[in-house]
Amino acid sequence: MKFTNLALAVALTCGLFATSTQAQEGLREAALTYNYYAQDNAAPSPSDLAAVDSSDITFVGDVSQKDGKGGSKDGKGGKGCNSCDPWRIFPTIGNGWIIDGWLNGGVTVNADDPTSNYNGPTTFNDRNEVQANQTYMRIGREADNGGCGLAWGGQIDVLYGSDYIFTQAVGLELDDEGADKWNGFRHYGVALPQAYVDVAYNDLALRIGHFYTIMGYEGVKATSNFFYSHAYTMQYGEPFTHTGGMFTYDFNDKWILYGGLVNGWDKFDAESDKLAFLGGATYTPCHEQYTITVTVMTGDEDGAVVRAAAPTERTGYSLVFDYTVNDRMNYVLQHDNFWDEDVFGAGLDAEWYGINQYLFYTVNDCWKLGARFEWFRDDDGVRLSGAPLRESLTGGAPTGGFLTSAAAAGNYYNFTLGANWTPRTNLTVRPEARFDWSDGTAGRPFDDHTKDAQFTGAIDAILVF
Repeated sequence: MKFTNLALAVALTCGLFATSTQAQEGLREAALTYNYYAQDNAAPSPSDLAAVDSSDITFVGDVSQKDGKGGSKDGKGGKGCNSCDPWRIFPTIGNGWIIDGWLNGGVTVNADDPTSNYNGPTTFNDRNEVQANQTYMRIGREADNGGCGLAWGGQIDVLYGSDYIFTQAVGLELDDEGADKWNGFRHYGVALPQAYVDVAYNDLALRIGHFYTIMGYEGVKATSNFFYSHAYTMQYGEPFTHTGGMFTYDFNDKWILYGGLVNGWDKFDAESDKLAFLGGATYTPCHEQYTITVTVMTGDEDGAVVRAAAPTERTGYSLVFDYTVNDRMNYVLQHDNFWDEDVFGAGLDAEWYGINQYLFYTVNDCWKLGARFEWFRDDDGVRLSGAPLRESLTGGAPTGGFLTSAAAAGNYYNFTLGANWTPRTNLTVRPEARFDWSDGTAGRPFDDHTKDAQFTGAIDAILVF
């Protein structure tokens, strides 16, 4: 089984490489890498669309890579070993409308070879097998006013693949009770993570609709992350999407402020809609050696233990410190802390928190190396209870069943080493090795609830078109 998975991974990588080489000639450039919240230019706009270079597929530890922020800073990437401009299948349509996307797939090999093929509570590459994670398409136009006057734009994203299960919203892909609406398969389905309209006036911008969160560091889009696998903090500790409205204000060259009202965590049209506040700020000093982003969110959410429970007030923050050590090295520190009030009764709160650290090193235009160390604490087991997510939404279960709240409570760690190889402007290959372990959990979350640690190796490829 493991050798078969590795062979398929090699075939996938070679196939994507061949496709990239053959399609390099004669196709029109239309890159989409606009920096929503942490852009380098002086013209703010609430869109992640712009005609710049292919750094959308280079991910060297930039806080602006977060899905809700988009884009990447100058010098944080490159065009790979091939200096040619990136190719795009679709030309620009009409007045600045652009269509683009990517294919992302890979294979994960679990040293324990669990009977269920489930890699414990790790997600996105959650299966011990080959996965076609994302066939991602988006169409949109930047609300570019050049820093003055009125402009409008918008974007719609569609995701098909095994990652759909982690990006669904109540009232959209799911019904009011959290059951599937149009996705009837366990491993593959369709999600609509974004559909919004942008309006920009001078230095103020407004986004209305359904969009990715601005909280945290890692994101849903394959092109937003250095690693194939994801941190526990991203999967269990933060929202994925919001529905509502959010302002962005480019206060000056140092400060960007944002805030708005949204319909809670991962909801489109819930049975009981309640507004929550989402906001924060990004500070970049004149020397631009570091960036600090702080985001906060507070509002009522469905019961943390069971969906039918009365809503409780959920509040938390995320802090991301992105420091450029030198021209080649970049360090990122993330700290999150959230709590649900009165979940277990009056004065009995649930809490989760953690610290993530990333170190990235650019070897050359082709190779970038990275390391991630994470500690995530699910203090009361309310976030990881019910894992695995994929089977829990479809009625199936891994060998040994689901984690209960009591079994899930504890500390979770992961140490990941990886690389990004960019042989062509449109292609990035991401090998990684990851070690996970838990401390204080009663449920032994790995190898079908028989172990408290696991080792996985994985490789995936991203082909942008």
